[in-house]
Amino acid sequence: MKRYVFAILVFLTSLCVNAQLQVKELKLSNGMTVWLNEDHSQPKVFGAVVVKAGAKDCPNTGIAHYFEHIMFKGTDRLGTIDYQKEKPWLDSISAQYDLLSQTKNDAERTKIQRHINELSLKAADYAIPNEYNRLISKYGGSGLNAATSYDLTFYYNSFLPQFMEHWCWLNSERLMKPVFRGFQGELENVYEEKNRAADGMGDIQEKVFGAIFKAQPYAYPILGSTESLKNPRLSDMAEFFKKYYVASNMGLILCGDITPDSTLTALLEQTFGRVQTGPAPERVKSPMPEIGEGEVCEVKLPIPLVGAEVLVFKAPTEFEPDANALTLANKLLYNGKAGLLDSLVNEHKVMMSAAMSVGLDDAAGTGVVIIPNLFGKMKTAEKRVMEQVQKVMNGDFSTEQMESLKREMVMEAEKELETISDRSDKLIMLFPKGRTWQDVLDNIESIKRLTKEDVVAAAKKYYDANHITLSKKYGTPNKETLKQPGYKPISPKNLDAKSALAQQLEQIPVKNTDIRTVDFEKDVTTKQLNSHVTLYYKENPMNEIFTFTLRYKDGELHTPALNVLSGYISALGTDSLKKQQLEQAWQQLGTTIEVSSGDMTFSLSLTGLDNQFAPSLQLLAHFLSAAKGDDEALKEAKDADKVDRKSFGKQKDDVLSPALSYIIYGDKSKYLNQLSKKEIKDLKSDALLGFFRELQQYDCELFYCGRQSVENVAMIAQQALPLSQCQKPQADTFREIQQPTEPIVYFYNVPKSRQNYVVSYDGISPLPTVEQRAKLDLWEKYFAGGMSSVLFQNVREFRSLAYSTYGQSVSASLMKYPQEPLAFFTATGTQVDKTMEVITTIDSLLHQMPMKEENLEAARQSVLNNIQNNYPTFRNMGGYVANQRMNGYTKDMYADDARLIPTVSMQDVIQFHQQHIANNHNRVWLIIGDKKLTDLKALARYGKVVELKKEDIIR
Repeated sequence: MKRYVFAILVFLTSLCVNAQLQVKELKLSNGMTVWLNEDHSQPKVFGAVVVKAGAKDCPNTGIAHYFEHIMFKGTDRLGTIDYQKEKPWLDSISAQYDLLSQTKNDAERTKIQRHINELSLKAADYAIPNEYNRLISKYGGSGLNAATSYDLTFYYNSFLPQFMEHWCWLNSERLMKPVFRGFQGELENVYEEKNRAADGMGDIQEKVFGAIFKAQPYAYPILGSTESLKNPRLSDMAEFFKKYYVASNMGLILCGDITPDSTLTALLEQTFGRVQTGPAPERVKSPMPEIGEGEVCEVKLPIPLVGAEVLVFKAPTEFEPDANALTLANKLLYNGKAGLLDSLVNEHKVMMSAAMSVGLDDAAGTGVVIIPNLFGKMKTAEKRVMEQVQKVMNGDFSTEQMESLKREMVMEAEKELETISDRSDKLIMLFPKGRTWQDVLDNIESIKRLTKEDVVAAAKKYYDANHITLSKKYGTPNKETLKQPGYKPISPKNLDAKSALAQQLEQIPVKNTDIRTVDFEKDVTTKQLNSHVTLYYKENPMNEIFTFTLRYKDGELHTPALNVLSGYISALGTDSLKKQQLEQAWQQLGTTIEVSSGDMTFSLSLTGLDNQFAPSLQLLAHFLSAAKGDDEALKEAKDADKVDRKSFGKQKDDVLSPALSYIIYGDKSKYLNQLSKKEIKDLKSDALLGFFRELQQYDCELFYCGRQSVENVAMIAQQALPLSQCQKPQADTFREIQQPTEPIVYFYNVPKSRQNYVVSYDGISPLPTVEQRAKLDLWEKYFAGGMSSVLFQNVREFRSLAYSTYGQSVSASLMKYPQEPLAFFTATGTQVDKTMEVITTIDSLLHQMPMKEENLEAARQSVLNNIQNNYPTFRNMGGYVANQRMNGYTKDMYADDARLIPTVSMQDVIQFHQQHIANNHNRVWLIIGDKKLTDLKALARYGKVVELKKEDIIR
């Protein structure tokens, strides 16, 4: 009888899986393509509108990206109290921008810019700031965003299924008649985005793409040139919209908790069927030009000591016939385990080498990365690497090795289809290629049919050809600076107003549904293997792929050497298997292993096919007990640390986390307690292996997701793994959060930064009850959580002071440490010349927070939306429950928010702000940027200025 019941369950599971892997395609009457994917595993829907229009369709102008920003500003019925009165001002602004683009005289340009500012202030009298974002939150949405690439632009967010009708009206409306309001401010925000990209090595990509594509459209940056940013033409943007934003050139993707029936079809026709029709435009193509012999491009990188080259060859795009064959050829070279290039790393002949393909819609390249050992010769390393490439071209690899990697490719492809988010990402990238969902499924089958002849032919075709050599040169790329024009900030008048569309949406009935949170007892099977080992089990409903993690309860906060250990043991073999042999053993099983260390835990994670689960755990057990030290591997770990230390501080992104950690935790910062340069220099292999053996004595957790039964997993784990030696309780990692006792402004100098980071930090007294924490959660969302927040609106929308600004609370576990204090910080990236205005603005908001009922209600709904839309996937469920239990929770911590957030009043939020934030006179500030361009005397108005050095924040 049990056999028949099991057979029925397997059959029902397969039906469910088949449904989740089906994508229904519709064509609306206006020609818009709709893809629907039904999946009820999470209580959310992912919705996206994809447009076949990107940077390659407007080379070097940035228009596609500009327009993406404008699509958040509303329409003639959304984001305005009276469009007929607003329109003349907007038309005048558009005319002035066209005039500005034709004017070269600096004095005249300044005059025009000031006039644009005056007109913008007048137009703002009619605008409802951020109404679109607020309505998305009000009607179940979270994660609202958009992106522009070379080949496409897409707009997306997750939302609760009961708000499907609201979502459809909102997102179709924005495609009908977008209005270019707030352009002056949005232009400034794009400047900031350009600055951020430059500080984050964005200029390097521009140089690389310029070298590869020469005069083709892909050669130019997505954001456009600096000159184009200074001279935008709104009339060109209007033409871009008319040409590319037609229904036949757009796709609508809905994936998740939906029912693709006639009711949904009718709703989509009623809403998205209104979008303007017209022929899909012919698009410019950007194939990779022919590569000449011996082409070289030097690329400046602020990374000292190491040499690096990338040899770039032409490659096929994703769905070309030999694309999978070349991918398999690259896996034979580099798979992170036992590839031919991996062998050079495993045998310490090079520091790093890899082969991989990168593709766009019209062109693709395959690159071979070469990094010699520290102070090694590039020519020697390049010779060794190309010898391995030649072996693949000669077919010098075994059929067994190839078949193992084919299975791995299939496994990777199947894992990319598991969840709502996975399939949504795949569908978004698929649409502009003119492909169908069946092409994705067929592609998996084509991998299975690959032969050795296919692989050799692809390797010869692409690697036996000319290439471009990208050669690393130490230095910092030159950065053009975009200065602020000194605009007057917008003074919004209509923050609580409602547009005509907002009033229409209020009439749509909404079905009340309960917030779905995780049930620790029902959603995960927990099995205590002994008093120190717990198994978290979740069945895999999708495929035959298992994931298994062995997690020890000791981390870098307690044992700093674990940070070095994670990289070191990843480079080791065992007493009977050299490193390359061990990797070949993993490869034969079709299993990958990943080692990682965190603040509180240390993990070894396996991914493979369920029929190899038992031997995979046996091989893991062998490694745990028999890992063999390797002095060459230790030397490489020390060399890597040397490079990291030498590179530190060259970019402001490197500095932010250590500096912020210093402010939050003082001398308990993890960066001040990591191993010192001398301690790492003195490390011996035996000592590191001692840490590894000691680690295995700590309490541990096992996480399994797959098709084996929980009893079978428990039996295999207990038989294979050394679990009896787990006797030590979880290591103590508690750190008290610092409460400032005086106002201080910390400054860290990062020369040549185009932006400054501005961070504020406030201490918060203990909040020992779930009711108080709920007030914090709503206040935090209202003040700093998203596009409708006080912080985002006042810093970015009204004053254009930053592209990115956010805030976040810091706390210890409520259940474990209810009487411990908390903190709140904001972080903003801004042009250097806007630094003081950013500080003044944020300080003012923290002291006197504006209160708007509509925004508070959007924030309230947003907290609830996030609980639903962030509901864990089946593979993440075990870790989700275990992490909360580690912090003392016996039920889902978000269940209290779901219950309490609706009861928190506006007065509660105001009182919270007054009690914990507004009257704080010991606020701390952190500025990271170029000292030469920053007025330190002006900073002294906000506290004693203390200049931090490297040794203050990192050991």
